[in-house]
Amino acid sequence: MNAQTTTSPPLVARDDELTAFEAAWAKSRCRGLAIYGPAGVGKTRLAEEFLARAVGKGFRSSRATASAVAGAVPLGAVAHLIPPGTDLSDPVRGYQAVAHALAGDGRRHVVFVDDLHLLDAASARLLQQLLDASAIRLIATIRAGKSVTESVAALALGDTLHRIDLVPFDQGEVEEVLQATLGGPVGRRTVHILHRVSGGNALYLRELVHGARMRGALTRDGDIWELTEGVLPSTPRLLQLISARLEAAEPAARRVLELLALCEPLASADAGPARTLRALEADGLIRARLEGRRTTITLSHPLYGEALRRDMPLLHRRELLLEQCERVSGNGARRREDTLHLATWSLAATGKADPGLLVQAAGLAQHARDHRQALDLTEAAWREEQSAHVGLAYARALINLARHDEADLVLRQVEDVITEEDRHRLLQARLDNHILQGRLREAQQLLEGRRDPRSRLAMATVLYYRGRFRDSLEMSRPLLTSSDPAVAQDATTFATSCLLRRGALAEAAEVFQPMLRLLAAPPTERENTFYAEYLEHVHAHAHVISGDLPSAERIVTSKYERDVARHESGAINAVALGFILLERGKVRTALNILHPVVTREIHWSLFTQWAQADAVICAAVLRRTEAMDRYVQLLPPVEDTIEACDNRIARAWHASVHHDRQRVRDLLVQAAADSREREQYLHAVWAVHAMGRLGVAAAAAPFWDVPVEGAFMNAQLDYTRALAKDDVQLLARTAEVFRGAGADLYAAEALAELAHRLHRDGEHRQAVAAAHQASEALAHCEGARTPALELLTTVRTPAALTERERQISLLAASGTASREIAETLHLSVRTVNNHLQHVYAKLGVTSRRELRKELES
Repeated sequence: MNAQTTTSPPLVARDDELTAFEAAWAKSRCRGLAIYGPAGVGKTRLAEEFLARAVGKGFRSSRATASAVAGAVPLGAVAHLIPPGTDLSDPVRGYQAVAHALAGDGRRHVVFVDDLHLLDAASARLLQQLLDASAIRLIATIRAGKSVTESVAALALGDTLHRIDLVPFDQGEVEEVLQATLGGPVGRRTVHILHRVSGGNALYLRELVHGARMRGALTRDGDIWELTEGVLPSTPRLLQLISARLEAAEPAARRVLELLALCEPLASADAGPARTLRALEADGLIRARLEGRRTTITLSHPLYGEALRRDMPLLHRRELLLEQCERVSGNGARRREDTLHLATWSLAATGKADPGLLVQAAGLAQHARDHRQALDLTEAAWREEQSAHVGLAYARALINLARHDEADLVLRQVEDVITEEDRHRLLQARLDNHILQGRLREAQQLLEGRRDPRSRLAMATVLYYRGRFRDSLEMSRPLLTSSDPAVAQDATTFATSCLLRRGALAEAAEVFQPMLRLLAAPPTERENTFYAEYLEHVHAHAHVISGDLPSAERIVTSKYERDVARHESGAINAVALGFILLERGKVRTALNILHPVVTREIHWSLFTQWAQADAVICAAVLRRTEAMDRYVQLLPPVEDTIEACDNRIARAWHASVHHDRQRVRDLLVQAAADSREREQYLHAVWAVHAMGRLGVAAAAAPFWDVPVEGAFMNAQLDYTRALAKDDVQLLARTAEVFRGAGADLYAAEALAELAHRLHRDGEHRQAVAAAHQASEALAHCEGARTPALELLTTVRTPAALTERERQISLLAASGTASREIAETLHLSVRTVNNHLQHVYAKLGVTSRRELRKELES
């Protein structure tokens, strides 16, 4: 698929179905296969692959496409299979003549019938006779849920044909399809959007991708494909498909569909008559869900809503929205979300609404993390009423979407009309705007001389982000028992974070203990503070530092996926998850998640700097030199902030890839020295660990005594100490800690270093064992290449390859591309690449060139 054509996409994510075909077709009693599924799910594409494989096994092939037109004519679909002059008035002789003609050259015959459910009865009976006589095998597609004639049922049902049920792609399969189609990694947000909008329907997905590429809305920025924000172009064919699907609805049903397109989700009582809803659900146009004691109704596909809204006249749209407002208001607007709905529907219908209602609705949207809706609502309210209350809500919405300059302008206007009771909210908004832009000194100046608890908490926040953890901790401690629950909650967040950054695990756990109950409770029980979002982050960070990386990944992944599902930029959660995945060694996935944060200018710069540094490291580890160079250009100069150490470590990785060993040493020594001097002990650990990983372990000698708690942090120090002192036993213990923590890349590096030293010392059996363990860990690291991993080539690992692995290895080593290997061996490209990764891990190689050398030796 490309910008010029919509030719058949590669067949991926169908390994199970292909395996089922091979197993069924190999049986001597097999009569054929029937693929069931909804429209557009990819039945025909899969059936064509089945047919091609059958031909490859020596079968002759014929095709028959059933249709409503052909179905009106007896034998209309299969007339071309009947020899001229055949007299079918005598069915027995007629069927024998057809069977004899099909077996003309002695080869078995396979007939492919698309849309078998539309087949006429006479054609079905003919095919049944041919199957019974073993004259043919049949491959067919059948639309799920469609009624069929008695003859077709006899042909398709029972044990005549092996049945394969084809369902829409799940999100992981959509990602696999997109990567194969586009030839590269696809951003997580883009995968989610295309899965949600297409519903996993292969045809819809194909048309969406084609339309987006045709209009330049799906582009490759460096390595990763991303959709332009807010843009999802369709194609004329897709619009035609959707419109045809909707046009069959009766007038009453159409009105329900239009109402849902404007107002979904709706309670079943508000959506329309029960009979109409049942009919629409049976037709697959709407979906009903039970939520508590209420049934809610939505359209089956977001594309239906887009098509309906596009074709809806303006006055009709206004009529439906105002009727819905009246209906909900008449019922008392009892549900919490009714306020939000009334405001948005009124705004959509008339272009305005009561400012107070809009601000209240924006608060609900903000609570639901729908920042864009909150901005739309507050912007409309600001147009109607430029009061302090409305202005502060509008500025907050702008800040949450990183539109800092516009927020500053609104806050200056608010200052002219501010009331005394709102003055603190104005200060807090200014502080947040400064902090999130990274303007920490300006934020600190706003707080000088203020002694109230909220201002002291804000000062603790500023000091934390400046990297002054001891000062921030001293400011936070007295606030832990504040009578204001919101102040106490945020103070606990920052005090715990400070202790973690100082390596004080035991005290951090003690301080954070009261928050564990809140984490287990629904979010509604927490104080709705600006930093409430960080509770899970602090919890996850504690898991990382204490050496439980899988738990940390689970915590932040759920938050990140929620952001993606809500179409939020998700900078905070993306950066946190990217860091954790990098620690685990999942470098390709980490870079995929970090890339949008790094390359777009809509995110808070405070978090963008962290993302930029980690993106540089990911690209360096993957040896994506051009991407690494581009990312490092985005890094700001090193400043006296929380990001200073990360910034220097990222630059050291960049220097290492470019073979500037002296710069690597200078950057990391400076990072370690500054971090220790400022009592940023965790950061000092990172710098020391990087010294070992980047080949300058001896330079870390002055920093062995970093006072941190916990096996995982100390293992990072010990790794570099073991390399500097050539301590094999310490290196082995370090590798075990990393393996237990789920830090696969760190473990692979330690084991590679261990294997190299054991091999050097003549301990060949132990060397091979360590190298094999390193390869096993490396198999989870998504193509990582670091200096330590290169040592695996010095230790031969005679791990046995399976027959399939050996087949693929020989083809790959000869220069055959993965796609050609897949076609030759009847596998998916993904399966081929997975086998290659296992081979690389077993043999300790990282490229096809190295694989060829290994196989030749």
